[in-house]
Amino acid sequence: MSSFRTNLKKLAHQIVVLCFGLQKGCADKVEDLLKSHKYIFPTDAKGKVLGDQPFCDEATIDTIRLTFFDGEDSFGAQCHDDFVSVLDENDEPELPVAMVCLIATMIYAILKDWSSSNPPSNAQVKSFNTSSHVGIYKAHQVTLMLIFDGSRKKYHALMAQLYKAVSAIDNSASTGSSSTCDYLDLDAMVEE
Repeated sequence: MSSFRTNLKKLAHQIVVLCFGLQKGCADKVEDLLKSHKYIFPTDAKGKVLGDQPFCDEATIDTIRLTFFDGEDSFGAQCHDDFVSVLDENDEPELPVAMVCLIATMIYAILKDWSSSNPPSNAQVKSFNTSSHVGIYKAHQVTLMLIFDGSRKKYHALMAQLYKAVSAIDNSASTGSSSTCDYLDLDAMVEE
């Protein structure tokens, strides 16, 4: 498991750097992204956070796609039948909470590595100590459970949209504080 996490973080590091445009001197940008876990939300052309699309940011989608759904032998392809809906009347596959929270937590860890304004060392890029990030993981779980408790249909729509975005089915769907709810706009989220 340790080497799996290391390889996952090295791949995620490349994606996060590209998606967020990280470079030397980016401490203010990183601080803004970490505030209220803004990094899990996409933004529009003017930089406005799209609060109705949590976990739909480019870094999360690209990282999940490339780590779990890249090719016929990937975890996502091999375990397709395990991606089930929380709705009895709907068989659209969904991503599991654990997968989404793991990747979001990994992105947080990568951003923290860049918070000093300098690129992280090779050791930092490879390092991912899960016990030091368990609080962030749980914060992401709370966000997803808040959505679930607010509306199972909205939760399903989100997790099914994420599944489509990361799997081979439809790749066109992708377009601080420990609270991830500051930007969350549950009322604006779609149910179908």
